[in-house]
Amino acid sequence: MNAHHDNVPLYRHFTGVLQRTMGLDPSSLGHRAVERAVDQHAAAWCADGRAGATLADYWNAVQTSPALLQALIESLTVPETWFFRDADAFRALARLARERLDERIRTRAQVLPLRILSLPCSSGEEPYTIAMTLLDAGLDAAQFRIDAMDINERSLAAARRAHYGRNSFRGNALAFRNAHFSRAGDGWLLAPRVVETVRFSHANLTQLDTAALGVYDFVFCRNVLIYFNRDTQQIALQALDSVLADGGTMFVGPAETGLLMRYGMQSAKIPLAFAFHRASPEDAQSSPWHTAPLATAAALAMTPAPALAPAPVYSAEPFAWPDPVARNAFDAYAPQRTAPDTTLVAAPSSARAPSPPPQRVPQTDPANGTRVDTLRAAHALADAGRLDEAATALNAYLEQHAPHADAFYLLGVLADANGETDVARAQYRKAIYLDPRHTEALAHLATLLELEGDRDGARLLKQRALRAQGATRA
Repeated sequence: MNAHHDNVPLYRHFTGVLQRTMGLDPSSLGHRAVERAVDQHAAAWCADGRAGATLADYWNAVQTSPALLQALIESLTVPETWFFRDADAFRALARLARERLDERIRTRAQVLPLRILSLPCSSGEEPYTIAMTLLDAGLDAAQFRIDAMDINERSLAAARRAHYGRNSFRGNALAFRNAHFSRAGDGWLLAPRVVETVRFSHANLTQLDTAALGVYDFVFCRNVLIYFNRDTQQIALQALDSVLADGGTMFVGPAETGLLMRYGMQSAKIPLAFAFHRASPEDAQSSPWHTAPLATAAALAMTPAPALAPAPVYSAEPFAWPDPVARNAFDAYAPQRTAPDTTLVAAPSSARAPSPPPQRVPQTDPANGTRVDTLRAAHALADAGRLDEAATALNAYLEQHAPHADAFYLLGVLADANGETDVARAQYRKAIYLDPRHTEALAHLATLLELEGDRDGARLLKQRALRAQGATRA
């Protein structure tokens, strides 16, 4: 193989074809990630009876071999997913699905099943979680259809086997495993009644006919858009918008909330579920998030486009992007280390629909008289869409306790949901000051900087988040 410096033009060719095929922003992977993947695959290809072959020979082979290109793509879509990741999204899905189905029953003679899309679906944990959620919520299997799609054939094969190891089950809330899985060898096998509700297919949005797919009541596309460059983000969001039904809900990753609001979507006011609806034209025009450089993209994202130039699909949660459930800040509260005093900036109100009248955050549970932690209460208020009350509860918590990174992080999420980017940025920075390895705050702040054009700052924060996540798991 040639020396590395002699191959720089070839690496650029590989990066270009991956960008065109996957929509991948190579800067999101870290330094030389694409080059390392190319070197590994080229070395294996040369070792297979091609002694003396060069990287240029491998490049020529990739151009004529879909299998070689697919193998390279799959090496850059490493699944990092587990059951009930971002559990708030699935709690919101259960409620919204029940409401949507009840409305359909009231208003239609023929009740069509709910349609749900998981894209990309990786090794199946997300679509199967959707199925378990709906079944446990009382829906019959005939009342919903789940389509799950991914570009990674190996991930799809694993999903169809529905046999999972320990890494797919994280945290302590594992009652679902007893209800829906049986022990099989060194892992757990998912029950057929769940498996049969999901239809898997290999797909790349660059070749997907969105018009043929029809529309979906719920779309899950999480922790993927952050790896796209701006052009690909716009194309992907156009495609997602074209398959989202009127009144439907889209779920994204925690670091993608600001991105969707800037592209014309409207928060469903369930901040920790990271759920969005299509904004009305009036709401889109009045949104403070639509800055001049993105105005065209926002308008495109709101316009269904059946003749749309397709966009790519990626393996779910590639490259182990940090996620709140990996370190669920609200399941248990570890003592916060002492830090210098910081000045709290409360999330101000913004122009939006009136919230319910503020209510006093309960200090005791009326059922048994036990104390209710105000941080947990704030989480519950945010889940219910009572954003101002949640902010009040967080401020009350911070008045009575030492500065807490998770409290500032949630204040940032609330500000993000209200479109208050300056406040959100300040709150995320406070969370990071108190906990430099707070992966969720790092991820959210990286997205804000990316949207504001600070690509270098965003890249550094992403790298810090990835290092922090690795240190947490070590």
